[in-house]
Amino acid sequence: MKKIALIVAATFLVAIMSFATASAASARWQKEDTSKFPAEVLRLVNVERARVGLQPLRFADDLAASALIRAREIPIKFSHTRPNGSKCFTAMPQIGHILGENLAGGQRTPKQVVEAWMNSETHRANILNKSFRELGVVYYYQSNSKYKHYWVQHFRG
Repeated sequence: MKKIALIVAATFLVAIMSFATASAASARWQKEDTSKFPAEVLRLVNVERARVGLQPLRFADDLAASALIRAREIPIKFSHTRPNGSKCFTAMPQIGHILGENLAGGQRTPKQVVEAWMNSETHRANILNKSFRELGVVYYYQSNSKYKHYWVQHFRG
């Protein structure tokens, strides 16, 4: 009987420790300063552009604002079509004549997301489009969604 009680107690202790470890890891992630993520994505994108002789993109606050609108929409509908059925470009300021959008979900760091985009032909084409001059980028976290970590880039030429 003591042996069974000891096994039950040990199992309970392991379960509590596992829960505490998972909670601590989650708390660490939520405390990470993600406010610097957009600047790091821009830096990494400009590194990729420099490798092929392209001019660097400039950060555009209005494109970041439209990217945030889209970032809040993509956990609902992960598509370049918005939840209301309109095209993604309707969220963007209509200042430029050439617009582009990159979406990503699941990557936890700027390095991971830029690598994923560079490994995708269509996303890479946006990043390396010589007509683009400006970029707005956001990172958005939604804990109760499929990918949790969402990224949106809006380009303008």
